[in-house]
Amino acid sequence: MKKFLSLFPLCFVLLQACVQATPAETPFAAEPSPIASQAAIASPPATPSATPLPPPEVEPVLHLIIPATGTSDRATAHDHENTLTYSSKKVKAGDEFYKNRFERPFTAQEMNYLPDVDIMNFSITSDDNFFYVNISLAGLNPASQSLSAFYGVEIDRNADGRAELLLVASPPYAPEFTAENAAVYMDLNGDVGGSVINRPDALAGDGFETTIFNLAQGIYPQDEPDLAWARQTTDGSLPAVEIAFKKWIFKDGREAFMWSALASQSPINPAVFVFHDHYSAAQAGAANTDDPNYPLKELAALDNTCRVPFGFQAMGNEPFGCFVKGGEVEVKATPVADAACRQFAELCSRAQ
Repeated sequence: MKKFLSLFPLCFVLLQACVQATPAETPFAAEPSPIASQAAIASPPATPSATPLPPPEVEPVLHLIIPATGTSDRATAHDHENTLTYSSKKVKAGDEFYKNRFERPFTAQEMNYLPDVDIMNFSITSDDNFFYVNISLAGLNPASQSLSAFYGVEIDRNADGRAELLLVASPPYAPEFTAENAAVYMDLNGDVGGSVINRPDALAGDGFETTIFNLAQGIYPQDEPDLAWARQTTDGSLPAVEIAFKKWIFKDGREAFMWSALASQSPINPAVFVFHDHYSAAQAGAANTDDPNYPLKELAALDNTCRVPFGFQAMGNEPFGCFVKGGEVEVKATPVADAACRQFAELCSRAQ
């Protein structure tokens, strides 16, 4: 049975939960009496009163519009890569913990190179119905000889540093587009980035806490099972993953946003964004040998890119932006619930 979202009731529940008082927890449980303990040991195991029900079946989805290929080139960028220097088990540039920039296509501790986590290029094309984000990688995973990592796209609609949408593609990948291994998450309560968006802080937040699209769980907006797709493709001689998503998300008449790509050997956890708000520098480790936190530790096998402006002229001081003039600026803001729905009105209206 497919599940339809109801984002605005969810907002109400979240707000109610914030104001309800939490009862004090008892630090230690009361010690059971010897009589009660002996009785429990002597008692025969309880007989189940009923046969457990099987998990609910997910209805097969009938797709109406399947993506093909982008016909218009919209934006292209190049990421730091390590194809010529990986044997040194360090990176030359691009790994800056305090800027939430991670160039870490290496395993923890041993610093073994992972070419399918090393982003080379990232680009956007489009056709009448879809945007296509192409993420090209340095190579295949040496063990599996395939692209076995997880790939994602963050979308920041108003260029304030708080991405509202996260699209994720999960292996295995096929040469044809499939929607079953694509997911879309939203930061409905607007807390991604904490109080200081582009610097580490104590207010980590719960990341992209709302699942908008996940066919494996039977979740998608009303009458829209075609929202997101993924496939394996090529970018010249490079292996690549392509994530397609419906253009109607931006049908308020303004196709403008900041976007970035990421690759991870481990499953992408939508609750852990942005990364430097959830790990200390010591926990994360470092990819530079001159950093006292070297080698990589808990935050390893990860590569993310700077953010590229799309559909507008960037000013140069956008948080996490690729092109910065005159240095970064700290952007302080108070998390605003329902901020995502104000930026993606069409998506929210379909999800009710």
